[in-house]
Amino acid sequence: MLSGQGASDNAVGCAVMLEVLHSLANLSTPLKHGVVFVFNGAEENMLQGSHGFITQHPWANQIRAFINLDSAGVGGKEMMFQAGPNSPWLVQAYVHAAKHPFASVVAQEIFQSGMIPSDTDFRIYSHFGKIPGIDLAFIENGFIYHTKYDTPDRILTDSIQRAGDNILAILKHLMMSKELGNFSEAHPGQMVFFDLLGMVMVAYPARIGTIINYVTAVATFLYLFIKCCYTGNIETHLDSAETTLANAETIHASAEPSQTSCVDQGDCVDGETTLTGAETLDDAEIIQASPDPPPTLWNGLVNCSRRACCYLVKLVLATLLLIISWIITGLTVYIIALVVSLMGRSMFWYSNLYAGIFLYGSAATGMMVLIHTVAKNLYYRSFCRPVCRYAYQSACQPVFQQFVRRKLGELNFDVSLLVWCFALIFLTANKMCSAYIPMLMVAFPLVTKLLLTREFRLRGLSLKYMVLYLLGLSPPYVYFVYLMWLVFEVFIPIQGRNTTHSPEVFLAVLISLSVIFLSSFFIHFIYLVRSTKGLLASLGTVFTVFLLLVFCGLFFPYTADPSAPRPKRVFIQHITSTIHDLDGQVESKDSGLLINSEDFTDMQHITPLIPEINNTVRRESCHVRPFCFWPWFVSVRNNWYIPAAEVFPKSPVEFQLLSKENTKWGTVKMTFEVKGPSHMSFYFETHRGAFLASWSFANEMHPFYENRHLSISYSHGIDAPVWNFSIEIQPPRKDDPSGPEEMVSVAFNSYYYFGEDQRTVQLDNMLERFPKWAFVSSWASIYQMYRY
Repeated sequence: MLSGQGASDNAVGCAVMLEVLHSLANLSTPLKHGVVFVFNGAEENMLQGSHGFITQHPWANQIRAFINLDSAGVGGKEMMFQAGPNSPWLVQAYVHAAKHPFASVVAQEIFQSGMIPSDTDFRIYSHFGKIPGIDLAFIENGFIYHTKYDTPDRILTDSIQRAGDNILAILKHLMMSKELGNFSEAHPGQMVFFDLLGMVMVAYPARIGTIINYVTAVATFLYLFIKCCYTGNIETHLDSAETTLANAETIHASAEPSQTSCVDQGDCVDGETTLTGAETLDDAEIIQASPDPPPTLWNGLVNCSRRACCYLVKLVLATLLLIISWIITGLTVYIIALVVSLMGRSMFWYSNLYAGIFLYGSAATGMMVLIHTVAKNLYYRSFCRPVCRYAYQSACQPVFQQFVRRKLGELNFDVSLLVWCFALIFLTANKMCSAYIPMLMVAFPLVTKLLLTREFRLRGLSLKYMVLYLLGLSPPYVYFVYLMWLVFEVFIPIQGRNTTHSPEVFLAVLISLSVIFLSSFFIHFIYLVRSTKGLLASLGTVFTVFLLLVFCGLFFPYTADPSAPRPKRVFIQHITSTIHDLDGQVESKDSGLLINSEDFTDMQHITPLIPEINNTVRRESCHVRPFCFWPWFVSVRNNWYIPAAEVFPKSPVEFQLLSKENTKWGTVKMTFEVKGPSHMSFYFETHRGAFLASWSFANEMHPFYENRHLSISYSHGIDAPVWNFSIEIQPPRKDDPSGPEEMVSVAFNSYYYFGEDQRTVQLDNMLERFPKWAFVSSWASIYQMYRY
């Protein structure tokens, strides 16, 4: 990579391969199958090296499987984040052989969804070679990936050793496997696979996972159905409680405290009703003591239906409340992120992640707690006050408050269970292997709740209940936190290379989702406790303190600290652009320094140090002519352009039109010859209703050609012959008077990434002015455009 040291990407991979090669060469026992070690380059150059091997090398047809070793960070563990496709035996090989497992099917689905702006040789081998494989990559410390800090001393020997142990063991297993020799014996399909905290691997076929997921969902609905039929609703009990409290209040006024106090005796009794004490109160414990007529089957069905309908109504309303709390929480944190961005403090967490977690995490948690606290208080006012008017001064009032808290707590637990169950069904129906996560988040809480039902009914929110409840939920929650750590480990460094979307909003949404998921089975505690004032006050204090610290500028995004560098990435090109008219004469020429920020903060932190780079020289991205007459090959959000002297490379590009002829099928064929540096790109843009009919690069046109713009990236080795190519233009049947006179514009760029032409005096002077916490990649470029 340009200006990077390349220790992790991918010198460490080459070193591991050499050691594995040495170990295999010294084995005493013969292997059933052979192994090919491919040390290919040009991976960063649109994966050209692997494409060249798998499409042109004579050994390519003998390859049956591959292991790709790549990097998205510097050191740490190497993760298996892709396997297959449709090759369960490869996953099983990793499961049985890897000594230090670290793999996730969640990472596979995220990567293949395109959420991570990256690609590996895995796609080339699987797509062009139709070969299954395993994709491994180091993911730790992506902040310095592809920078000058990517040096060998930052890669611990333990990382190299564990990667070598894993790859050697997997290779030995594959070299002796029968599936490698006969694909017909291998059963195709997808696999669910994940490691448990890096200690052991879990893997099973996706079809088995589907059965497990649906069985878990059925068990959940069965649990909720039983609650519908056998649990009375809160209002039914409160109606009975109203009469009970009225009678209990009469007795309490006329009897001795020692005989009637709920606190002292545990019961308030009149001739009709028995009310148990606060420690054993439940929906089944408010009963009529007078004899009732024997129940009939019809009455039983009516009562069951009534209870089920009331419970379902409450379940739906509580679910809507939960969804509303999610929306309000997300909007609140989103607004905070926008305010932080508008205040010019975006990415303050880039080198201080804990600050972002405390700021957005406290806001999200506080909003969730506040919404449900308000909902609980409103419920008390709506349904408890009619009851408490008879028992305002009665010692029995706390009994009914605790009764209501328990019912609301159980209801909200069921809501969380139901929401995760719907997520489980949705992911399973869409054949996503990551459905195992909601399965864990349903199965463990459900089993824990069933085991603790008696304890909860007898003692309520006791210390024993809380400890056992936390122990029951710890397996899925510990694993979920482990997954979230992996997500942060990968996606936070990527924000340093993100120019299109607000990283502030991204982090805010990521933390909000984490809070929402982690709070799922703890929300019902808000309804079980007497008050949340202390928790809200603590969260509000944390949020206020960190918000003030952020606005005061205490947290700076970047640092050059050698122990943990967080560099800002910048591209600078010293360019000369030349535009030619229809006669081939120079129409205009311009030279300058084209500066691109590779993250969302633009140049706001650079301008105070280099005043020339300010908004007055800022140029927005445009869509006129091939890439705004600039030599660039990726889409950038903003550019800064400072005039400078002309670039005079010692090895200038040789470009000429060899021929232009009219074909018998009505097109105009133009043949070009180019000789230049190792990296060049070409742009084609048609005008006046003309279109590109064919070219010499491929048999078919690119499907994205509808926008009339096409670009070709070209690279070669040290010694390369003159490059010849041709294009055929279909002239317009009817001229467009509003368009330009020419039929096609052809532009080519020359990038001097290496050698003596890479640097210029103006570039060197500008580089010296950048701060140490900035990592600047620079080179000289030539842009030339011709009209035909």
